[in-house]
Amino acid sequence: MNKNRILVLSDLKDFTKIVAQKAIFLAKKYENEMDVLHVEDESFLKFFKEKTDCSLNNGKEILKSIYKDEAKVFSKCGDFIKTVKEHIKENNISFVIVGFKRERTLFEDIFNGSNLSSIIRKVELPVLVVKTEDEPIYKNILIPTDLSKASKKNIEYLTTLFPEANFHIEHYYKAFFEDRVKLYGFNDEEAHDFVDFYEQEAQKDLGNFVKSLEIPKDTKLFVKTKKYIDIKSMVDESIEYKTIDLLSLSVGTSLSIFSFDLLEHSTKDVIIYRINEDN
Repeated sequence: MNKNRILVLSDLKDFTKIVAQKAIFLAKKYENEMDVLHVEDESFLKFFKEKTDCSLNNGKEILKSIYKDEAKVFSKCGDFIKTVKEHIKENNISFVIVGFKRERTLFEDIFNGSNLSSIIRKVELPVLVVKTEDEPIYKNILIPTDLSKASKKNIEYLTTLFPEANFHIEHYYKAFFEDRVKLYGFNDEEAHDFVDFYEQEAQKDLGNFVKSLEIPKDTKLFVKTKKYIDIKSMVDESIEYKTIDLLSLSVGTSLSIFSFDLLEHSTKDVIIYRINEDN
């Protein structure tokens, strides 16, 4: 992990202490400085202006008691995403940590304009979404890739964040019209050759993609192509089979609903990075 500051965004809910434990562990492991920011929604507090300072101070004291001397703690009132982006810009933040453990679904949060979906949509930094109570020892990282520019940048950045990790890069391909080839008069051997063609093309494309990565020579990469069936079941299978510790997702300017689906249902912590592909 590079040496800039980590920013932990805290909502002071039940998962706060778990997020704090992981954030402190990562900051110590990679010798990073850390800020913790709690933002009170100005649209709520404007009706109780006399309570604003008290609420902000209470939030700050709670977080100080959790993080002790391991982080600088900030408690601010304002528009959430604007306040977060200002803090990122002013304090050389390179990595954001948030917690996600709640009863309503992420899709409900997206349509309700939740803080987490706003962070993913509007912050062009890696965002570690803490979902589990597992130890944050991210030895094996799974990276499903669509071979895009955003995915390339994501992998290159991940190797600087977690230089000691094993990176499992998977590319899922589709054999188009596979279910119809026999209807067109192809026999079993010809149908098999048809599927093989798509597999070979996927392997070639993935090989070229990996060669284009600008990463340290000693980076531990494990690459694989898999025929697409269902994105969630394929990722779940890889997580279980390869004892994955962290799922990595990248999204370009157009956010994929698959990324939100994987984020919501992942059984592991997720690091998600929205990258402007025009840069």
